[in-house]
Amino acid sequence: MNEAYLLKKSRGQIAIEVVHDSIFPNKCLFCCRVMDDLREIFCGGCADYAACDYNDEAVRHVIFRFKYEGKRMLARRMAEMIFRSLGEIDADCLVCVPLHEKRMKERGYNQAGLLALELSGLCGVPAYDGMTRVRETARQFDLKPEERAANVAGAFGLKEGFCVAAKDVLLVDDVLTTGATAAECGRVLTEAGAKSVKLAAFARA
Repeated sequence: MNEAYLLKKSRGQIAIEVVHDSIFPNKCLFCCRVMDDLREIFCGGCADYAACDYNDEAVRHVIFRFKYEGKRMLARRMAEMIFRSLGEIDADCLVCVPLHEKRMKERGYNQAGLLALELSGLCGVPAYDGMTRVRETARQFDLKPEERAANVAGAFGLKEGFCVAAKDVLLVDDVLTTGATAAECGRVLTEAGAKSVKLAAFARA
């Protein structure tokens, strides 16, 4: 049943990426400066952002564009940064933090799912959209730190038939703030039999 939730790119997505890469120059993820080296993610002047501290304005701007301005193509380079920072990924599967159905309809995509998919392509570990939000929650960033754990308590579950028993799971999200969302997702995965659960995120507050 896990195959039903496997994240993969359609032929259309692949074609769009090929066209995009052939037309648009490689730009620094943070300052959008054009770079000659197609392999680089950020220019020398922005190298300090590699740690991805969410408190930095440039990092917040990248995430805002990615989540709220429809800049899906940023997922590839953001995932490259995650991959570089992690080095070797020791996991049986990647699982993205889910969006509620209502927010998914509003945004049109799950940013964590895009990151997981791109990270999967880099490390060769399959990525799944196997979790669900069983109830809508307030936006974590709008809440005080002490309110966030209560906000997400009981908010997550596994989709029907999705199995993580005896698996080492790498949970993927865009931003780690207090860790309440990751902790609740981790609890659900652990109770479902996961051998271990770790988190990979693009930025940390």
